[in-house]
Amino acid sequence: MADIKLTYTIPEGKASTYVNDYIYVHKNTETEEVEGEQVPKYTDGQWVKEHVLRYIKSQIVRGKNMKARDLLIANNADDVTTN
Repeated sequence: MADIKLTYTIPEGKASTYVNDYIYVHKNTETEEVEGEQVPKYTDGQWVKEHVLRYIKSQIVRGKNMKARDLLIANNADDVTTN
């Protein structure tokens, strides 16, 4: 399968509102230490992009785990019985 490129465009007039709405639910709280001070790791716009990427990755891992679990269930020994 070829690479899949995902691109989303938020209209300029709504970008600020949508970013604010998103971070209202998914707080931009990550910090890093710079010269002894804690500073935000991401701008709000960067945080939205990062959080969406993390969500996509988590869903891929979730799918892999479900496949593995379903394979274990399909290959279990429930059909073995005693007489």
